[in-house]
Amino acid sequence: MAIDHFLTRRLKDNQVDWNFNVVFEGQSAVAEMAQQYAPALQHSGLYKPIAPQWMHATILSMGTTEDFTEQEMLAVAVKLEPILASLKLPEFNFDSWWLWGGNVVLHISPEDEFTKLYDAVISALEQVVGPERTAKTPHGKFIAHTSLAYTRSHDKEHSLHDQLVAHPVKPVSFKVSYLPLLRQWAHDGHYEWEVIKKIPVGSG
Repeated sequence: MAIDHFLTRRLKDNQVDWNFNVVFEGQSAVAEMAQQYAPALQHSGLYKPIAPQWMHATILSMGTTEDFTEQEMLAVAVKLEPILASLKLPEFNFDSWWLWGGNVVLHISPEDEFTKLYDAVISALEQVVGPERTAKTPHGKFIAHTSLAYTRSHDKEHSLHDQLVAHPVKPVSFKVSYLPLLRQWAHDGHYEWEVIKKIPVGSG
């Protein structure tokens, strides 16, 4: 039984979060892949497929705008700048899909390289706000993934699985050239955001 993604998040009305997400701006292969998946995501157990401009890979959701000020988050971004500039990350791949709590997600590999972004954010956040105020991944360990569609509450995961199996899509690659600091909120079955600051990756 899948439980509505937005109920499991226990979001408050009009909640706005501070996030660092990898986004896929200007990467046409990712947009084309999303369009190819779209027919297989037409299912009563899912919200609408996430439009390419709102696809992302969450690195860390740090807390709400009530938990942290913009000044604090910009200070985290400053701490991140030299760390991210020094990273030499490879090209990444979406190598497989799975149903995670009912959500349709793509795994990102190589995961150990992608995890360097998470480790960098944790390090910078702890330096600015302290370990006791630093949120960690809720999954126990960082899991590199991107969601294609979020789940509603339903008990039709077998039919959704079969629908996806019958509609194979060729994996694609992407690059990470910057990591944005975002103000993010839920809207109409997906997440939207405002970019506060872009931090270059691998520019050093």
